[in-house]
Amino acid sequence: MDKFRKKMIKYNVDSIIHESEQYHYFNSHKTFICDESLGWRPRVDVYEIRDELYIVADIPYVDPETIETEMNDDHIMIKGVREQAGCDRKRHYYKMEIDFGPFERVINLPVKIDINSIKQCYRKGFYIISAKKI
Repeated sequence: MDKFRKKMIKYNVDSIIHESEQYHYFNSHKTFICDESLGWRPRVDVYEIRDELYIVADIPYVDPETIETEMNDDHIMIKGVREQAGCDRKRHYYKMEIDFGPFERVINLPVKIDINSIKQCYRKGFYIISAKKI
């Protein structure tokens, strides 16, 4: 089994856990326990306009030059790291809802795309990928 398929299996299992009510219950207490090694999941929109497919990832405060994308026939993976701002001082959090650290999203493509037509840009905290549908 190749590395990409293993990541897909892990991603699908993580998605099931993430969407479960149990995850949301425990996640509300992450002020006290925050495991950065698990990473975080930026929200994405996937839609089409005429003959183009768009994937928009909500990843503000990420240096666009550090964002990596891997493409496959039926998947696109977006990954990177959002650094925590101002880590000079020790902090005592009363509430922590902003996610920092590594992230990775694998998006199943709903249609076939022309990989040579892929365009990527970063605007106002949104990472936008577009490609022509086949």
